[in-house]
Amino acid sequence: MSSAPTAFRRVSVVIPAYNEQGRAAATVAAARRMSGVAEVVVVDDGSSDATALEAEQAGARVVRAPHRGKGAALRRGVGAATGELVLLLDADLGTSASAAEALVGPVAEGRADMAVALLPAPRVRPGLGIALAAARLSLWLLTGRWFAAPLSGQRCMTANLARALPWGRGFAAEVAATADAAALGACVIEVPTEIEHAPTSRSLAGFIHRGRQFGAVIAAFAPRLLYPIGPTARPAPSRRLIAGMCGWAVLIAVGAKLHPWLLAACAAAAFSVSALVASLAASNWAGIRRANYRGSEIPTAAGMGFALAPLAAWGLAAAGALPRAEVRLVAYSVLAATVMSGVGLLDDLYGSRQVSGLAGHLASVVRGRITTGAVKAGAGIVVGLAIGWLLARPGIAQAIINGAVIALSANLVNLLDLRPGRALKGFSLLAVVAVAVDPQAVYAVGPIGVVALALAPLDLGGRAMMGDAGANALGAAAGVALAAVLPLWGRLVLVVALAGIHVYSERRSLSRLIARAPALRWLDRLGRPEEDAP
Repeated sequence: MSSAPTAFRRVSVVIPAYNEQGRAAATVAAARRMSGVAEVVVVDDGSSDATALEAEQAGARVVRAPHRGKGAALRRGVGAATGELVLLLDADLGTSASAAEALVGPVAEGRADMAVALLPAPRVRPGLGIALAAARLSLWLLTGRWFAAPLSGQRCMTANLARALPWGRGFAAEVAATADAAALGACVIEVPTEIEHAPTSRSLAGFIHRGRQFGAVIAAFAPRLLYPIGPTARPAPSRRLIAGMCGWAVLIAVGAKLHPWLLAACAAAAFSVSALVASLAASNWAGIRRANYRGSEIPTAAGMGFALAPLAAWGLAAAGALPRAEVRLVAYSVLAATVMSGVGLLDDLYGSRQVSGLAGHLASVVRGRITTGAVKAGAGIVVGLAIGWLLARPGIAQAIINGAVIALSANLVNLLDLRPGRALKGFSLLAVVAVAVDPQAVYAVGPIGVVALALAPLDLGGRAMMGDAGANALGAAAGVALAAVLPLWGRLVLVVALAGIHVYSERRSLSRLIARAPALRWLDRLGRPEEDAP
């Protein structure tokens, strides 16, 4: 991932600052003296003192932000930087910040994508080194390398790499960035410097600070070990997969000792992550990737993992964990989800994006051209009617109503899968309605719902798209639940409402409707990165 050597590269210095009055200005002044520095961006992380004013007077461009932690400040600062290289500095370095110039050379010359500062050994040991040891061990598990200064906040990197990193929250933002950079294939090196960092005292406040830092390291790395998927939504290397498997085995063993429900939760989570890893591996292997609405190329059929949900359901049934009365409902749900996932995958693989909407696909059929969208619509009708009849035997009229609920629900969730997280939220709303009417509906939406939870971080972050293989499966499962538990009048109302949404979507844009309605806009943005506009 290294860039070609360049004689001169513009450097943007990014300094997150929170109540650093009296220190940030000196750091800004020292940073501006470095060669190649085009700008100094100070992110005022909700300071209550004169940090921002002093930084501006020292020549920095100040970006004001609400106090959300260092990771959020770094993400905002990187987004505001305009240079080819980004140099991250802490606000309390003072005049020693100029020594960070040693980090710029290796990156500017193309010898590394990220250079991390090794600081001189402190005269007095500041703490017990527990947080440092945890960070080193975690990075070794994730990258296979032993870093001497994993907690260092002083680092230079290419702007492209800085913007590709997710920048987590809290004190572990930089050490997590090292792991994520390595997962992206970046070359990360450590460079000795003469930077002097203000040491944390051995006071009670100092130990509380280091305790929070230790907690942040664990909070940052435990999910990365148990959720072995890289920043580009590719499964992690085998070493990390093995470490994650060991972690899940430990959690399952602990759950078995503590409580049956905890055991079930850990086992369900482990299965969900495994199903997601398998679907992403298959999606990447088959090359099922395309640009999303932001122009980023991402896996497009991550929802293939939903087709594995029946394995979990049948496993529970075989173990006697499902009530006999609910096995039938689970069977109908997973059958509908599996069939719809299959025809959705067909559309993901071979579908034409030049034809859209039910009307467009029907028009193509009339002209003698059968599209994958038409096949998907036909499958939805057949599956809906078949399962609708099984749910309503022997009532033909109710079977047709049930079939309409299932088919329209499947396509509704598919219509929503145009922005990160929308399809999952649509499924969740339908599932909540079904479970609120009758708690037994959880057996219809539960098997596929646990896999959907595993996909949620990638989907909300815009790093993977569930595709038709996932959206149709989710909608079908929710439709089966609703058809099974709603009274006749409720199903009729739902069919009219769903049909109205489909007619509207043929003529107008659902995205524009969501953008205009404050409540829908808030729900749409919930859980998504703050810079991700609808």
